[in-house]
Amino acid sequence: MVFIIDQLARKHLRAFIFLTLALSLYACGFQLRGSINLSSNMSPIYLEQNSLFDLARELNSLLAANKINVVDNVQQSKSQLILLSEQKGRRVLSVDGSGQAKEYLLSYQVNFIIKINQADASEIKNTEEQTMEDSISVARTWLFDSEAVLAVTNEAELLYVEMRREAARLILLKLNARSQSSAAVNNTGTPAQTESTDK
Repeated sequence: MVFIIDQLARKHLRAFIFLTLALSLYACGFQLRGSINLSSNMSPIYLEQNSLFDLARELNSLLAANKINVVDNVQQSKSQLILLSEQKGRRVLSVDGSGQAKEYLLSYQVNFIIKINQADASEIKNTEEQTMEDSISVARTWLFDSEAVLAVTNEAELLYVEMRREAARLILLKLNARSQSSAAVNNTGTPAQTESTDK
C-alpha cells in the first residue's frame, strides 16, 4: 500500500514539475533566436489569421518583438502572411506487454501563404514566385500513463502549445528567407530561385 502511494506521489510530482517548468517558460515569453528584418518591399505586413487565433497570437508577439510593422488593412501592406489551416495528429510509437499504448508521436502542421504585392505590371509574370503556399510540421513524443490520465492529458496540451510556438518561429524564419530573396531580386533585377520546403 505504501509502495502504491509512493508511486502515485512520484507521478504527480513529475507532472507538477513539468507543468511548473512549462508555465515558467511561457511566462518568460518566447523570443525568436536572432532577429529578422523585412526588406522594404515586404514591410509593412498584413497577417490574415482566418480561424487560427492561437497561432496568430504567437506570430503577432514575434512580429512585435522583432519590431516588424503589422497593419490592419491589406491595402496598406506590401506583403501578406495568410494562415490557411492547421492539423493536429497522434500515432502510437510503442506499446506495453498488454498491448496498451505507452508512447505516442504528436504532430502539428500549419499551411500558409506568403504573398508579396506586385509593385508594377512588369512583375506580373513573376506571380508564382511572389505568391507561394507552404507548410510547417513539428512533432514531439508523448509518454502515456494510464494511471495518471489527467496529468498526461495536460502534458499533451502543453506539448501542442509548444509545437504551435515553434511553428510560429519557423514561419518567421521562412518569412525572413523570402524577404532576403526578394531583396536580392530587387538589387540584381534577376528573379531569384525560391524553394518551398517542409520542416
